Amino acid sequence: MAANSFLDKLTPKQRVGLAVAVLAVAGLVLLVQQFQKKPAPAPTPQGEPGTTLANRHIRFGMPADAKADPAQKDAYLIERPQYALSYNDSKKIPNWTCWHLKAGDIGKTPRGDFAEDPDLPAGFRRIKHGDYTGFGFDRGHLCPAKDRSDTEENNKATFYMTNMMPQSAECNRGGWERFESHCRDLTKDGSELYIAAGPHGQGGTGTEGLKQTIGRTTQITVPASCWKVALVLPKGENTVGTGAKALAVWMPNDTSVPEAWKPYAVSVAEVEKRTGFKFFPLVPDAVAAPLKGKLDP
Repeated sequence: MAANSFLDKLTPKQRVGLAVAVLAVAGLVLLVQQFQKKPAPAPTPQGEPGTTLANRHIRFGMPADAKADPAQKDAYLIERPQYALSYNDSKKIPNWTCWHLKAGDIGKTPRGDFAEDPDLPAGFRRIKHGDYTGFGFDRGHLCPAKDRSDTEENNKATFYMTNMMPQSAECNRGGWERFESHCRDLTKDGSELYIAAGPHGQGGTGTEGLKQTIGRTTQITVPASCWKVALVLPKGENTVGTGAKALAVWMPNDTSVPEAWKPYAVSVAEVEKRTGFKFFPLVPDAVAAPLKGKLDP
């Protein structure tokens, strides 16, 4: 009644003015609410075959879907100037890491220190250096420190624990490291590489025997195998043409791996078959399939 009595006393002009004022206040409230909301992470679409992405590390596409969305905890996309990776919070290791490698990325910067990833969203478990201690496995880099040894900043980013997987010393320091070195050697003639690497399966053997997981306060999955694929573009070639080649290795995560990588060479197609991933999906199949099917160590 009081509200009606108040309105009844207003002239038509005053009623219009009041309505305008109410609408203005409502609009201001909505505007404030919009500013308070955090914008949703921008998706990284794969695009169509024959296109490329702006991020040089996944220029030819991601091996599998990942998004910078905290709700997607088991395929959370992290894009950095140094690499791109899909992080799996359930396993506490990457699904895959991708990076572009050229001669200019390689320098003489000393190795950095292992560190928690400061960019993981709230609700994700941040793995610490000590979570690996005493279980018989190395903190195995996906994107190697030497592949980002041009500056201290770039090298430091490779030591975030989101770029690690539990890896046997024999694998990490043996055949795996030799293949890393081989990839760096390929850049000396001006070639550029688009590399992807990751874990597979569960259950590896280190100095303390077979482990499914490690960690005292969390469970970090120990992979059964480690894989890496590389698309090599010759100097001066900006697209995947007849001069390109593809390399891949598949290594057991155990103490049997020698200081050699060629015994573990496989085709990229074989890694796709075992992982269910599709590497370099933006390269048209007619071009990619022959490269992926060839065993070319």
